[in-house]
Amino acid sequence: MSHRAGDLEEAAASIDAASLDAARKAVLRGCQELIFWLELFCRQLDKVESEELHKFARALSLTVLGHLPTRPEGCPFCIQHGKSQSCQGCGYAATHGRCDLDRSAFNLFIEAFTLLGRAIYQDTEGLRCYPDEARLILDLCISSSRRLTVEMMEDIGSLSTRELMERKSRYLGQMLDALPRELFGLEVTEQWQRVKRALLDYW
Repeated sequence: MSHRAGDLEEAAASIDAASLDAARKAVLRGCQELIFWLELFCRQLDKVESEELHKFARALSLTVLGHLPTRPEGCPFCIQHGKSQSCQGCGYAATHGRCDLDRSAFNLFIEAFTLLGRAIYQDTEGLRCYPDEARLILDLCISSSRRLTVEMMEDIGSLSTRELMERKSRYLGQMLDALPRELFGLEVTEQWQRVKRALLDYW
């Protein structure tokens, strides 16, 4: 085991069962809510007029981003060491830097993640392809996102703290890959790449 892996294992081992369970339940709720929205988007896709497909793509992408497990309630470290303890004794802070510090791993990730959402929201120049192609891309985004989220839900109940953090990182990367970024401009692609780089140090 590498020194880094040993530090992560030690950090994960400090989390108690109650904090882990609360984090797993919060991530599961987010997945369940996302499934509801993805099924709604799926039912609406065929009804969307061609001139509204770009707006649909933006709404879908922002909904996906908004339901990914990036909040403190889905983090066992934040649950156990946040708020009342002010991150004292937090193993994630010890290995990645306190999340409220500018250059910490999580802050770099969440800053890039937020800027990706902003770039998608501000992308108003319309489709970069024909409507029929856009529908295929959107259909694939919805189906892939649903499959990945169901898989996450199936896995989550048995995960240890280390496994949960690893699984969240993998899920975040997979869901970012599933976004219909082909339908957006260069700024979205650049911010997407920035998030993917920051995700490498998420855990």
